[in-house]
Amino acid sequence: MYSRDYRDIAGGALLVIAGLWVGIHSMTSFDVGQMNRMGPGMFPAVLGFLLAGLGVIITLPAFFRAGEKIEIDWRPLFFIVIGVLAFGLTVAQFGMVPAIMLLTVAGVFADNKLGVIGAFALAVALSVIAFVIFRLGLGIVLEPFRWPF
Repeated sequence: MYSRDYRDIAGGALLVIAGLWVGIHSMTSFDVGQMNRMGPGMFPAVLGFLLAGLGVIITLPAFFRAGEKIEIDWRPLFFIVIGVLAFGLTVAQFGMVPAIMLLTVAGVFADNKLGVIGAFALAVALSVIAFVIFRLGLGIVLEPFRWPF
C-alpha cells in the first residue's frame, strides 16, 4: 500500500493531458466563434476542457489517500494493438470478413474467457453484423471477401 493513490493520479493526469490537447488543438485549428454563433471548434474545445477538468477532479483527491501499486497487464494491450493492426493491414487486401476474423481472434487471445468454438462463433456473428450494418444498412461498399490471387 502506497501513501498516495498512484492509479488515480496516473489516470487523472492522462485525462488532463488528453483534454488539454483536444481543447487547445480545436481552439487553434478550428473557428470557435461566439456563444451565440458557435463555430465548428466550439464543441470539441468545450469537451476537451471538460475532460481536463474531470481529470483534475480525479487527480487532486488521489494525492491525499492511500492506494495500491500500479500493475499493467501487458497481454491484453499487446493483443488488442495486434488485432487493430491486423484489421488495418488486411481489410483492403482481403476484405471485411477476414479482417474482422483476425481482429476477433486477437481480441479473444487478449482474454481467456472464450474457447475456440466461442471465438469462431463470435467472429462469424461480428462479421454478419458488420456486413448488415455497413453494406445493407449504410450502403458503404466494403467488400466482404477480396482475394488478391
